Amino acid sequence: MDAVAATSFDTVVARLAIALVCGPLLAINLGLAVGGLWILAYLVAETWSWMACRPAMGGRRLTRRQRLNYLVSLATSGAVWTASGVLYWQAGTEPLRLAAFAVLAGVLVHAQCFCFRAPLALAVLAVQPAATLLILALGRGGYSGVPLITVGVMLALLLTYVAASAQANLKSATALEDAQKTAEAANEAKSAFLAMTSHELRTPLNGVLGMARALRRTDLDALQQGYVDTIMRSGDGLLAILNDVLDLSKIEAGRMDLEVAAFDLRQLGAQAVHLWSEQASVKGLELVCEADPDLPARVLGDEMRVRQVVLNLISNALKFTDRGAVRLVLSAEPAAHGDGGVAISIIDTGMGMTPEQLVGLFRPFAQAEASTARQYGGTGLGLAISRKLVARMGGEIRVESAAGRGSTFRVWLPLPPAEAASSSEADTAVLPPVRILVADDNPINRAVARALLEATGATVEMACDGVETLERLRIEAFDVVLMDVHMPNMDGIEAVGRIRAGQAGRPDIPIVALTADATPGEDARLKALGFDALEHKPVQPGALVAAIAEVLGRRQHADEAAA
Repeated sequence: MDAVAATSFDTVVARLAIALVCGPLLAINLGLAVGGLWILAYLVAETWSWMACRPAMGGRRLTRRQRLNYLVSLATSGAVWTASGVLYWQAGTEPLRLAAFAVLAGVLVHAQCFCFRAPLALAVLAVQPAATLLILALGRGGYSGVPLITVGVMLALLLTYVAASAQANLKSATALEDAQKTAEAANEAKSAFLAMTSHELRTPLNGVLGMARALRRTDLDALQQGYVDTIMRSGDGLLAILNDVLDLSKIEAGRMDLEVAAFDLRQLGAQAVHLWSEQASVKGLELVCEADPDLPARVLGDEMRVRQVVLNLISNALKFTDRGAVRLVLSAEPAAHGDGGVAISIIDTGMGMTPEQLVGLFRPFAQAEASTARQYGGTGLGLAISRKLVARMGGEIRVESAAGRGSTFRVWLPLPPAEAASSSEADTAVLPPVRILVADDNPINRAVARALLEATGATVEMACDGVETLERLRIEAFDVVLMDVHMPNMDGIEAVGRIRAGQAGRPDIPIVALTADATPGEDARLKALGFDALEHKPVQPGALVAAIAEVLGRRQHADEAAA
């Protein structure tokens, strides 16, 4: 009943249009008084129906009294339309009797198409025109014998078909609702699986990469350094695949948020080339970055997502190029796209692609051909994610390629010029001497955090769960807390709530969440719960140091303002 009421005004335009035709026709055929009274009755019924439907249209569940009010308004509306059929019939002429049949049959059609979700609403709206048809045709039509039987049978078939059609519509609607619920449940299960998988993979990966970074800073010979570099490249590759899957899920769910800030596109390009230079060198390829002199010193956009697109495209070019070079070309290109815009081109001398291979190039989990995955590996997600990210940023991506002649991927992004960076903005975040409490139940994660932070000169202490964290904060002074979200005995969320409530030391102590969760909206959710910042595992040393410096800086500014 609520669903019928909520969608009542989906057909208001059609009803109004028909009323604007029927009113004048009644006036022409039966007189101005009849036509005027009918239009007045229609407007009263339509207004009543609108008022009765308002709560349902606003998404609220109707009370029993409101449903009864809606049913009465529905019956009134049906009576007004049925009355027009009766008026036409009583005129006595054959054309107007045909018009009466058309009006009454139209009300039946409307009832079975519109009210099928609620049998009671269907009955309230359909019984009046159905009974009127039978009474007029069989009792007031002047028919007898075979014609009377024929009319009766045909009317019975019509009413039976209306009922059967309404029942079929109800079954279809129910099946569709069930399918939608199943799809939503499956999507929720997928999201929960991705969240769990992300957490379970990131936790051990944090240990692998963290210890590898710590090991790389020790005295190693060339062979050992090569082993460590291989571990880090393999771990970074696994992390990239995990991030690709999660990013694709975020984008398809519409939960990928973009940040806008000023950044140096030339520096981004140089860093991307430097990151892939070793792989290019191993394959004997030349990898260069060429920046147009007219390129703005800084542009406005989401630096992280632009970097992700550039890295994906360079990785793809290197993978399918065995000799020659890969060039990253950055240029200003506002002419064809209005004010502000840059072009990013990745040009390779690789194997190229045929027109048939280009067709499905940007589909997720697809590669140029089946043998490609066997020969070169990969998930086929990089290009799909790049195209979605470019579209999300308001840009476009094109590819030009021919078999044996290499490929050129051209990306245009609407990145307007930004003001030059001030000296303070250009400074790299430096961690001052601080005392840090790391709360994490995983001993490997604690060891990683200690190795990374002590290398910056910080003093690092450990806690195994939220209970121990609160105990230490009550008796010791720390500058910042790094808090794992999922811990036994007391998790990070409860511990932060207790700290902010003044149950352990300073309630305003900066707290950075360390989490293996990477689900959409996690950052905003944790900040709303009391965390000052969030860093995902596996932690990146530079990003972690920058986050600590940022929250310490914010706290210092707040203390100065309070003083």
